[in-house]
This record gives sequence, C-alpha cells and structure tokens, in this order.
Amino acid sequence: MSSVLSLKASIKNIFFSLLEKFAPCLGSNNKSIAHSQIRKILVAEGGGIGDLIRVFPAIECLKDNFPAASISVLASPEAKEILSLFSKKDLVSEVIDYDLKDRHKGFFRKFPLILSLREKHFDLIYAPDRGEGMREEVLMNFLTGIPHRFGFQKGRAGFLNTIKIELKENVPIVKQNLDILRNAGLQVTKEEIDLSVPEKDILEAKFLVKQLTREIPSPVITIHPGASWNAGYRCWPREKYISLIQRLIKEQQRKVIIIGNRGDSETGKRILREVESPHIISVMGMATLAQTAAIIKCSSLFLGNDSGPLHIALALKIPSVAIFGSTSPEQVIGHQERCVVIRKNLACSPCYVHQYDYRPDCKDFRCLNEITVDEVFNAVKKVLSDNFHEGIS
Repeated sequence: MSSVLSLKASIKNIFFSLLEKFAPCLGSNNKSIAHSQIRKILVAEGGGIGDLIRVFPAIECLKDNFPAASISVLASPEAKEILSLFSKKDLVSEVIDYDLKDRHKGFFRKFPLILSLREKHFDLIYAPDRGEGMREEVLMNFLTGIPHRFGFQKGRAGFLNTIKIELKENVPIVKQNLDILRNAGLQVTKEEIDLSVPEKDILEAKFLVKQLTREIPSPVITIHPGASWNAGYRCWPREKYISLIQRLIKEQQRKVIIIGNRGDSETGKRILREVESPHIISVMGMATLAQTAAIIKCSSLFLGNDSGPLHIALALKIPSVAIFGSTSPEQVIGHQERCVVIRKNLACSPCYVHQYDYRPDCKDFRCLNEITVDEVFNAVKKVLSDNFHEGIS
C-alpha cells in the first residue's frame, strides 16, 4: 500500500512540475480589476477552524471594496460552524461545503465541485491556500473559470493566481491574508478578528457545565489537549497534560474544563481517570463549537496546542498559553495578542510552515516531547498572576 501511495505522489509531483514549468502559457499575469464588474465573490478556505477565522477580516474588507457584490464562502463541514460567531456573518450570502477529508478528497473527486462553481459564474475568488494541498487548490480555482484569483505563492506553487504574494514563514497569517488584498490595490479596512458569542450559547454552556459538576468552576482554566490536523505533530503528550492538570488543581487550586470534539472523547476520559478530582470536567464531544467558544470566553485562561480553539481564544482576547511543536508561532500569534508561547528552538523546528511539498519524517517529536511540565506550569502561573477574566457564574 505504501508503495502505491508513493507512486501516486510521484506521478502527481511530475504532473504539477510540468504544469508549473509551462505556467506562463496559461496567462496567469495580474489582471486589472474593474470594481463595477465584480458582482459575485467566492472566499475559499477549506482548512480548519483557525484557517477560516483568519479570513474574517478579509471578508469585511472585500465587502467594503465591493459593496454591490455578494459573498459566498467555501468552507469545510467541521469549520463552517464558526461562521455563526462571525460578528459580520450577514455579509455572507451562501456557504458551500468543501469536504477535503471525504467527498472532495483527491483532485478527481473535486471535479463535480469545480463544475458547480463554474455554473455560479463568480467574478473573483479569494483563496489564501497554503500547505500540502496548495497545488491542487490553485489548479481547482483556475478550472472554475473565475477571472480574478487572489492567493499565495510558495516557490512555484500558486503560479495560476492572478494576484499573488509570496507566503512568509515569520509573519502572522492574518496579516498575510490582508497583504494579498493590498497587493491587488484594495483598501484594508479591517485588521482584527471579531467573534461574538451569543448569550444563548453562553447560557447553554453554563447549563452544561453545571450538569457535570456540583460546584461552579470559577475561575476556570480551559484546556484543549487535541488537534484536528496532523495531530501527532501538534499535540503535547497526554501524560504531560495529566501531570500539569494535577499540579494546577493541587498547587494553584484551579478548576479545569477539558474541551475538544467527539474524536477527542477517549483522551478526555483518560485524563479524567488519571487526574481523579472533582475539580476537573470534560465536555469533549458534548459541546457545540459555539458552546465551546462560550466556555473559552468565560475562562480566566486558555491552554492548548496550535489548533482551532487557540484561535478562538486569541480572537476573544482570552489570556492564553500556547504549546507549539512543528508549526510556526510567528504565523499564528500576532504582536498584540495576550499569549505566552511555549516552544523548543530546535534546528529542525518549525518544520511545518505550510509548504506545498511537506513530507513529515520526524519519528521522535522532540519539539513537543522536550517541553517540560515545569515550563508550562510556570507559564500558566505567570499569566494568571497578571490577568484574570470573569469566571463562569
């Protein structure tokens, strides 16, 4: 099986290499934009929750630059729920499913989607594609027939975009997403991510928490020990989370809520068994994304790996401690955000900086395994000594 996958990857690499070589013949040069002719815009972001959150400011900017245009969003099934927390969600007229994990996995499975997008006759697509699927995404956008295509370029990938900038490893993605618009000569009218958690979801989150514990956990630390994409390269070891939580409860007298999706439920059960304390509960697989955001909003501190809930915490301006391994904190954390980053400055780290030819070969995960419980515990103490937030009450 591995040899078949290797052969398919080699064939795909040859195909894209040839395509990139003859890119100039495909007419991918910058095209002038007549604002009056932009009536339908597609914002394409098929990544996770954090990826979709980081295009929210760009959506606002696109509407400000093209007020007469409708905006559709192409998003993954697991991430699109976050649109309900977008403070300007009324700007989005349509949400189109983009299921990279199943229905649209692989280039040939994307053809029905490409045909349906062609029939919608979009005038402009904003698609800040990054990572392993970048080559396929850019080609897909080209085949939709949309004349104006905004996105990144990384090496030779991204050549078919009509407006493109080189993806950088040490600049926050939010800023780079907006730099694409700047490169198109558009006005950047919004730079911060605005999330708004409805009162209904806050009340439902409080009710869920009270069902699981007799005590009201205030102040609370919310911990997310999982990750949806490339979890092995993003997650601090579960045993270390267990040791950390035991210390937070015993030495800091903190209450802890574990969050995560249904796929993380077994991790939550294992942590509860090992910690054995009435001061910890798990809502993994029980809370909606909006309710999870409400729990984060009502926390004194968020702690977790580089994953969607971290982006929610940062957008909600919750003091955070973020654990980074293979990914780049410079691409995630903005200068203004209240976050302490824990990382190891190894020669091989970060190795995952959204390059299209990423092929992980790490076996020991030193970048995560060498982060000690003491390091994270001391970071939590530091943040809590300076910042407190309203607890669940």
